[in-house]
Amino acid sequence: MCGISGVVDFDNITQAEIDSVLKINQSIVHRGPDADGLFSDESVVLAHRRLSIIDISESSNQPMFDGNGDIVLVFNGEIYNHVELRKELEQEFEFKTDHSDTETIIYAYKKWGVSCVDKFVGMFAFALYDKSKGSVFICRDRLGKKPIYYSQVGNAYYFCSESSALFTSGKIEKKINAEAIYDYLSYLTVEAPNTFFEGVYKIPAGHYMEINKAGTSLVKYWDIANYLNIECKDSEKEIINRTKLLLDKSMEHRNVSDVPIAVALSGGLDSSLNLDYTKNISENKLIAINVSYVDKSQFDESDIAKRFSEELGVEFVSVCIDKQDYENWILEYFQAQKDTPIGDPNSPLLYGISKVAAQHGCKVLQVGEGGDEIGGYPIYNSLVKLNRLTKFIPKYLLKLCSLLPIPSKYKRELDILSSGGAETRRFLFGFTDAEKNKFWKKSKYTSSFEKLSKYAAEIRDDLDDSFLRKVLNIEYKVRLAEMLLPRVDYPSMAASVEARSPFMDHQLIEYSASVSFSVKMKVGPKTIIRNIASKILPNYLMEQPKVGFGMLLNPFLNNDLPVWFKKEMLDVNSPIQEFIDKDFLNKIYKKHLIDKSEGYRMWILFSLNKWLEINSQ
Repeated sequence: MCGISGVVDFDNITQAEIDSVLKINQSIVHRGPDADGLFSDESVVLAHRRLSIIDISESSNQPMFDGNGDIVLVFNGEIYNHVELRKELEQEFEFKTDHSDTETIIYAYKKWGVSCVDKFVGMFAFALYDKSKGSVFICRDRLGKKPIYYSQVGNAYYFCSESSALFTSGKIEKKINAEAIYDYLSYLTVEAPNTFFEGVYKIPAGHYMEINKAGTSLVKYWDIANYLNIECKDSEKEIINRTKLLLDKSMEHRNVSDVPIAVALSGGLDSSLNLDYTKNISENKLIAINVSYVDKSQFDESDIAKRFSEELGVEFVSVCIDKQDYENWILEYFQAQKDTPIGDPNSPLLYGISKVAAQHGCKVLQVGEGGDEIGGYPIYNSLVKLNRLTKFIPKYLLKLCSLLPIPSKYKRELDILSSGGAETRRFLFGFTDAEKNKFWKKSKYTSSFEKLSKYAAEIRDDLDDSFLRKVLNIEYKVRLAEMLLPRVDYPSMAASVEARSPFMDHQLIEYSASVSFSVKMKVGPKTIIRNIASKILPNYLMEQPKVGFGMLLNPFLNNDLPVWFKKEMLDVNSPIQEFIDKDFLNKIYKKHLIDKSEGYRMWILFSLNKWLEINSQ
């Protein structure tokens, strides 16, 4: 896990461009504090920050070259199947490192060209310079676990693992993208290739960009929709067995490490499975980290997490935080992660867990992200019912109904159904278009939820569960790639720790995508995963009701955040007031004081304000 940056300018690299890349590289030192390196020639500059995890010797530092120097590579991530690939490649090429996955990428490219990405199992963002071809390939992994951003300045293309770092070059003007903020207020992120800064773009998940003298081309090499459009014909027993084999392999891959490993253990099903597998596979030092809130609630699972860790014989690290601890993590993380507003209050929690992992000498953190995407969220059953209800009601009629004097919770439902449809209801975490249009002070934009509808159209209509497959396509392409996975990458890398998500293995996901929801949710959400877990985990874990990772923060959101909200957003002329009417901010604050119902949406606004404040400095 590392950080990469560079510039491509076929008109001729200048010393000023080299200096700019050096500044960018220095600004992402947290992504790789162990080593750094720079390559430059007349057309390309590549820079690297290294967090040493696989083959930690100096021979694996980057940029890395092939034997004759024709290929130059900077790479962020892990190729988990590099040992298998290397065995094949060693028959044709001479490797100079002991077991570097970076070198495996180089020779995989030499053998298979850019289609080598189809061979990789892992998470990655890399820039590969092929001197003989006069091209630079910048690639992002299938699901989007590793980010990579770029911006064009004249004929030069700057790129980096973090968008905000590009501004340290002194070559790129920072300008907030108001339309991105408009979309963020609904579903907490923005679709790639767009970002929160004008003129800065993100390579979408499953794509690579080629840059040469003729210009640029963006190529899609993987698409989850291809697998969602396949109807799995396996029996239920075969599906469970195949899923178990794929999960076994994924867990085995994610425990490849030359450094100690920590597991984020909430006490829930996914994280407990993660710990059990890791304990049985890893030969490294292992700890389990659990965070609880001092104001304990029914959502606290720390006692269960401790019991399970002790039964496995794994060192249990308990971190009990209070309001001040959490606020400190928030402020530290806001300063470290300037690319996006932090719409999910779980992110500072994961940052804190990553800090604890680093303090205990662990550079790798296993997390449980992705289990719900494979098995199905509880809300999916409600969405199916909603879709049936609205299937034969025209949108114009829904729109008319939303204008009637009805309770606000029903009005919000009608608002979104009349704009994006039932499949987009899943992604309403903030405000509907109708709500935004009442408080938004900038130009009006296309409906945020209409933008999501195009992903639903990629899925066949003749499948029995086509509606939920449409939802899942949006889930993977927008919410997962641009919100949930960045929620894993940014907090961990801010603490110089690599986070791995075993449930996010692309082979496991491809197979799961083809399986009917009638099997995946036969007796409720995550039927298949629960079946597998029942043969591994103790009954007391299986009988635990599902609790969201961040639910323990409810006391903070309900009681402590409003004080902060008022002080920073209402008592002063806050940056957010350029975009959102102050009367609305007052309204949502006062409503929360009465019914404690707006804590999450207040966080969305508070996070945006803090991000605007930091990016105005």
